[in-house]
Amino acid sequence: TKNRMIYKYDGYIVWNETTKEELNEFYPYTKDYPIYTVGAPQFDIFRQERFYQSKQDFCRQQNLNPELPIIVYAIGSPNFLKEHHGAVELAKRVSQGKLGEVQLLVRPHPIHDNAEMSELFDLYKPRVQLQKTPNAGKSLTLRTQDEMQIIEWVNTFRHADVVINLSSTVTIDGAIFDKPIVNLDFDPQPGQEDQLLIKDVNHSWNHFKPIAESGGLWLVNDFDEMEEAVKTYLEKPELHREKRKWIVEYVCRVVDGKCGERMAQAIFDFMNFQKSSN
Repeated sequence: TKNRMIYKYDGYIVWNETTKEELNEFYPYTKDYPIYTVGAPQFDIFRQERFYQSKQDFCRQQNLNPELPIIVYAIGSPNFLKEHHGAVELAKRVSQGKLGEVQLLVRPHPIHDNAEMSELFDLYKPRVQLQKTPNAGKSLTLRTQDEMQIIEWVNTFRHADVVINLSSTVTIDGAIFDKPIVNLDFDPQPGQEDQLLIKDVNHSWNHFKPIAESGGLWLVNDFDEMEEAVKTYLEKPELHREKRKWIVEYVCRVVDGKCGERMAQAIFDFMNFQKSSN
């Protein structure tokens, strides 16, 4: 889904060994250049306690009850899939008490949050809350991620009891904090016009197929299975824990808060390599 590289470079930094193998496969000339595997620097903040909030403080900001379990439904880009229908259906079931004494926090895609979903979820308050970012309504070129947004991002997944999404990178966010993950394996929108696409993403596309089929998340095929998966995970949060660890290692290699340091060291080593080559 991303553009190909149009230039040849003198060195490369990658997250993991799989990425390195793919780089060599699709751009064979890179085998002759230095490639540094450093992990995923963007997740260093997940290991920095200065961004951590207590559950009480987080819940106060999100209008949640700190005494109740938190289900997080993270919605992906609306430019790709219309998955907000899944969050709306879950909101109905939470408000009806079908999942017990729980609450739902709906997290819009940060880049595409325009506050347009408020009317969809206001009906289900107070057990259902919609996160709202300061960027809502701004053009993409004016959007930023300040420290408060980082704190919200980190603590949304730190304090979640179950994370629900559709083939999104928030699978990694949840797994890093060892949170049970429910992944939709069906199109939640009426008519299911993207059903085949979603099956392809989960079972054919190179990047997500290993994660979807890892056993570290619960693939669900309809709303009833989604409800059952959430209830089971709330009772047994340790379920699939070892496979969740595998997901983190597969994608990030290691999440120790030092990937940025390794990236800086890679740049330093590359500069020395260039000097010695010349």
